[in-house]
Amino acid sequence: MSFRHSLVAVALASALLVGCGKEETAAPVAPKAVAQTSNAASSMQAQVQAFRSNDLRTLISTSLPPKELERISAEWEKQRAEPITDEERKEFAENWNKLTAPDGVDKMMAEIEPQLAQVKPQLAGMIAMGQGMATMTIAQSNDLTADQKQQATQFLNGLSGWLSKTDFADAALMRQSLTALAEGLRATGITTLDDVKALSFDQLLDKAGMAISGAKNALAAYGFSLDTIADSVKAEVVSETGDVAKLKVSYALFDSPLSFESEMQKVDGRWYGKDLLEQIEKTKADAAAEVAAESAESSSSDEEATKQ
Repeated sequence: MSFRHSLVAVALASALLVGCGKEETAAPVAPKAVAQTSNAASSMQAQVQAFRSNDLRTLISTSLPPKELERISAEWEKQRAEPITDEERKEFAENWNKLTAPDGVDKMMAEIEPQLAQVKPQLAGMIAMGQGMATMTIAQSNDLTADQKQQATQFLNGLSGWLSKTDFADAALMRQSLTALAEGLRATGITTLDDVKALSFDQLLDKAGMAISGAKNALAAYGFSLDTIADSVKAEVVSETGDVAKLKVSYALFDSPLSFESEMQKVDGRWYGKDLLEQIEKTKADAAAEVAAESAESSSSDEEATKQ
């Protein structure tokens, strides 16, 4: 996965973490309009800048075609209309309040500190083992191209110095990180599952942007700044043929200069990640095939029942 797609994945995952509920009616808010970018490179830069600003509306609007945005928004509205049970409310409250409660960080630290002390002597070995396994997984992957393997290996190598120098068993750092994450979640103003269900799609993205900010600050407590990486990104058009453009994307990871090539595809005058568009279509095709298979199985069962 490329750096750009990693950023999108982080943002979308955070949006889903914040919005695991639904609610009744309320007119859906149309996805935020985004000005058309002049070329593939400026489109990618717009995505990176949106991530840097925790602006998930713009990030997703520049990453996905309008029709796909409408589909996702409609799906969210459908989920919002579904009723929730008292059990679901209770489960959400327990998980959410575990960190966001006034004494949430203190209670979590009371649980975690003994574990940190226990794992500290083994941490260096665990990190080295993890790096070795990750390197082997990349090398043996059948899903990655040679270029993607090289990109993933370079990224892993860039992380190595940070991993070896960071004391992940430091209780003070853990408290700082959890506090930052808790502050990001509290900033959303969400306290119950019903609060989540009351959000339109755009409102959900706005709240998720606040959570993203907290997650970034949590990582920054350990010296890993996603914003610093985003600030270093530079995209250049290498070639453009028809509706497909190849970009060279450069960025710095802990002062190590890295780069990769990525393809963008033009759809209705705007540029999107080609890999992401293909993944979306594959997901749709797989879902359609699954529905067709279930329908065929149901029809077969009905026929058997009729014969009997």
